[in-house]
Amino acid sequence: MSFVLGNVGRVLVNGVSVSATLSGWAVSHQRATSEVTTLPESGAKFVPGLMSGSVTVRGPQDSTGQSLHAQIAAAIGVDNAFLATICPDGTALGSFAMTVLGDVSEYAIDASVSDAVGFTMTAAADESVDMGFLVHGLTAETVDGNGTAVDRGVGVTTTGGGVGVLSVTAFTGLTSIGVKIQHSTDNVSWFDLITFTSVTATATAERKFLAAGTTVNRYVRAVTDVTGTGSATFLVALSPR
Repeated sequence: MSFVLGNVGRVLVNGVSVSATLSGWAVSHQRATSEVTTLPESGAKFVPGLMSGSVTVRGPQDSTGQSLHAQIAAAIGVDNAFLATICPDGTALGSFAMTVLGDVSEYAIDASVSDAVGFTMTAAADESVDMGFLVHGLTAETVDGNGTAVDRGVGVTTTGGGVGVLSVTAFTGLTSIGVKIQHSTDNVSWFDLITFTSVTATATAERKFLAAGTTVNRYVRAVTDVTGTGSATFLVALSPR
């Protein structure tokens, strides 16, 4: 087993790294259940229903940078304008990651004479909080390349579709960068799974669906196609369903 402190975790919102303005976070994934118990049963039985969830972030109110405050303020009242990626174990390749696209439902700022001004914000997930892993850690790329494969495990193939998220935190000098997620059954032959919109600026984030019934094979990797001279720092998360 391996345990980590909360300070190892990192949070990105709409392509902005906001960890330095947070003191904590909480993510909740829920799924409704419907009872289908019939007369001959000896106990209650249920079937899974609709998914839902929420994300809450809290911390000291940043009086200078206001990077997170600006993202929250811009998302209030706007449908699906808050895209967060939460990495409890850090941002290395293969690390556990949760992603949520939601709507800001509560934003509170609290102050007292003896404490720093603090805030709490909650966003209700649109459909679900998805749980997966990083297929590209938060690192910079300067040239075309195939990323290191993440091995999901022997015999692991899912057919429920999923969600992919790209978060670009820095973009300098390049004309554009294209990012794809590919998958493979044998770590030799690779096929495109998700193609994100070409990136031309920093603080960019995108979430893409894989339809229910889409197969995600054992091995997955990120592929980059760079145009121009410069660098882009980004993170890619994949959550198979």
